[in-house]
Amino acid sequence: MAASRLIACLPMPRFVRHLMRLAPAALVLVAAVTGTVAGAANRPVSGALVIDGKDGLVIEGVHIRTTRGDCLRITRSRNIMVRNSEIGPCGGNGVRIAGGDGITIVDSYIHPQTQSVGCCDAHDGVFAVGTSRLRIQGNVIAYGESNIEIHDSSHVTAKGNFLLNPRGPFPRGQNFQCWSHAGDGTGPGCSDITVDNNYALSSRVAGRWLFPEATQDSINFGMTRNAVASNNFISGGHSQAGCGLIADAGASNVRMTGNRLVDTGQCGIGIADGIGNVVDGNTVFNRTPIGGGGNQGIYVWQFYGAKGRCANTRVVNNLALSLQPGGVRSGFWKGPGCDPLVLAHNRFAAEAEAAFASAEQSMRPPPIPPEPYACAVKSPYTNNRARPSCGN
Repeated sequence: MAASRLIACLPMPRFVRHLMRLAPAALVLVAAVTGTVAGAANRPVSGALVIDGKDGLVIEGVHIRTTRGDCLRITRSRNIMVRNSEIGPCGGNGVRIAGGDGITIVDSYIHPQTQSVGCCDAHDGVFAVGTSRLRIQGNVIAYGESNIEIHDSSHVTAKGNFLLNPRGPFPRGQNFQCWSHAGDGTGPGCSDITVDNNYALSSRVAGRWLFPEATQDSINFGMTRNAVASNNFISGGHSQAGCGLIADAGASNVRMTGNRLVDTGQCGIGIADGIGNVVDGNTVFNRTPIGGGGNQGIYVWQFYGAKGRCANTRVVNNLALSLQPGGVRSGFWKGPGCDPLVLAHNRFAAEAEAAFASAEQSMRPPPIPPEPYACAVKSPYTNNRARPSCGN
């Protein structure tokens, strides 16, 4: 039966009416709209949705879930908006984007929840490859292999989201990551990326969450050019090798400014590779040393040796304290490479400790989500009362 005929036989929820008004043939229903979700404000329930080769659609006010495959696929499409919806649980990724331009995902609760048995990108919250002008704002995204995983894409903005407990397994386990889709790093990678005012949380508090975190790096830029990570609140993590925020292999012209990091495990901010990376005006307060880890607030180190290229790094105006096993205070570590390095106007270790006397106030987490697009998403974790609740 044709999708348009199938829809016509069912009640016409808001999101279906909107899609049909804009482009009746644009929607491919893998499973039909079947009813409402108890306790979810009567959002219509849908199985997996596929949008392929379309322009100018809005998906709004629906709950998409499936036990097999991705919940929502957007392929070779332009100017698609997903808003005020719930996506998950899913048998695959929450949202998978391939190609296209001008995709917007806002004010939605995305929770794939299915545990990946191996790498990679079978169960991310949002997974995008080869797209441009992608905006992800005001969402609650939880329990993905990575919560936002971007490959070979440009002009991507992740702003004001709450990113919770990525589950891995290694090497995924990021709240946000940009990388090259080719396993050997030969692809185009990412460019012109903005990650701003997000709350990235990695927690193992028993009884508080559906699933504990298995975070590697909370926010990771690899094979990325021209990126800004600013004003993010990054909390938690237990990796022996990962950081709260890192410029990884092939990441150049990455600016990390005004971020606050609390108890992010063995590392707050890392520069492991790249040309012209800047760490400016960040605050790192790590009190939970990880056995077997380096336990540094900020480090600069050409980790990839002869395979990498690291130079012209600036670390300025930062405040960093990291406790090591045995109570030793540290704040900064410089390894081989990444020269020349500008290191100025920072306060590290004991010098930083006095400044953290009032840290409990200054390091208080933001509301969830920190910056909605139009309304505060309905989710089990939302507490942002400054914006009206999404009316779904």
